[in-house]
Amino acid sequence: MWRVAGLVGLVYLATIRPGQRWGDDFAQYVHHARNIATGVAYAETGYIYNPHNPSIGPRTYPPGFPLLLAPVVKVFGLDFRPMKVLVVVCFVGALLLMPRVFRRDLPTPYLIALILVMGLNPYFLDFKDDVLSDIPFLCFTLLSLYAFQRAAEPDNRRRLAFAVLAGVATYASVATRVLGVVLIPCFLLHDLVRTRRVSQMTAVTCGVAIVLAGVQYAVGPRDASYFDQLSLSAGTVAHNAVAYLRALSDIWTNGYSELGRKALFVVTAGFAVYGYARALRLGATVIEVFPWLYIVPVLLWPANQVARFLIPLIPFYLYYCMLGIRGLNAPLQVRNRVIVLLAVVVALLYGAKYSTMRFGPLAEGVATAESVELFEFVKQATPPEAIFVFSKPRALALFTDRRASAPLIADDRCRLWRYIAQIGAGYVITGPLVSNEDAAYLERFVASSPSAFQRVMGNNDLAVYRIIGNPCVGSGLGLVA
Repeated sequence: MWRVAGLVGLVYLATIRPGQRWGDDFAQYVHHARNIATGVAYAETGYIYNPHNPSIGPRTYPPGFPLLLAPVVKVFGLDFRPMKVLVVVCFVGALLLMPRVFRRDLPTPYLIALILVMGLNPYFLDFKDDVLSDIPFLCFTLLSLYAFQRAAEPDNRRRLAFAVLAGVATYASVATRVLGVVLIPCFLLHDLVRTRRVSQMTAVTCGVAIVLAGVQYAVGPRDASYFDQLSLSAGTVAHNAVAYLRALSDIWTNGYSELGRKALFVVTAGFAVYGYARALRLGATVIEVFPWLYIVPVLLWPANQVARFLIPLIPFYLYYCMLGIRGLNAPLQVRNRVIVLLAVVVALLYGAKYSTMRFGPLAEGVATAESVELFEFVKQATPPEAIFVFSKPRALALFTDRRASAPLIADDRCRLWRYIAQIGAGYVITGPLVSNEDAAYLERFVASSPSAFQRVMGNNDLAVYRIIGNPCVGSGLGLVA
């Protein structure tokens, strides 16, 4: 297992790509890490939270991933390659934990196949080039589930040590992504379903996690804006359910044929459903409980990070697929043929997708010439107190030490003008071209009131406009130039 996971890790390290894609979440994690490393207040990132556009991100992120990044940032500064190495190390850790978490009823060849199918999946190979918390979160979550399982073994002499480890790992998961909190009810429900009471080891696990989370709450950053994105509506749940099913099928994308993706997803999903039913017949464990408790809050969240939210569920999906294949009610020879056929199909699919992937420097993101030109202009040609409206406010704040906020999107453009006046913004930045709806809206916003803006910098991807008027309240009223 170690060798297989290690080989996957070497492939990942050898294919790390310079730069960092636009996305903006990475910037807030790195900014928090830099603050930790330099002794600056954790929340002082220059990001002005827009409550009318909460999907951009909360005021602050939990400290788990920034704490991991802080030593790297302290030594290497804003060099993204060492940060990506850290992400790869966490991914290898997750691969090593998978056979231990999913060890029930799967012999060694299946567990090796599980590591390879997960580890060599083109989605994860590409994802490792983003400095984000999802892979560390996966690693801590799997560690928590593994330690909890070991603590539940009645003949294990180190049950208490594993219970404490499960609690610490649970806290680390929560401190990395808030959704890790579902582990606590997951452990409690596991005990109540199996024995109708909470065991001492489970009480220890949950107690350790709650105490550590309480300490963080008492002495660390507090921010409830993370939950502004929750949407308690049937429409959101239905929309998200469809989006997540589509995103789950995307791990079988081959780069050429949509039919191939859909066909393989249908087949593997069928095996996964059969495998899950088989696991329930063997006796439900915490592994069967976790996916359901995790998916509930995910379905209530706006589907703007669909693929990322699915990452913790992908190992479970693949595990149940393997369990379903192994449980085929067919002669051994027939089952072996099915396994070989699926292995060939997956290998061909991965090879096809690899052939469409770029392995050179990232073609877009914060390291391109256009982005560097923007950051240098903002640092050199605008006052330190300047405030910006930009679709990537946290990246701008990280690289320029300026304050920035995201726009709000509304049919009535005067709402955005009022927000600009409220925060005292003096500049609007349009682009980047590969960006999202916020960037497209700002393009239209600037074009709709040309007399209110003075273009002071621009290139093929980005442009900076100084605000010189406000058509909704009169020229210059309430604005900081």
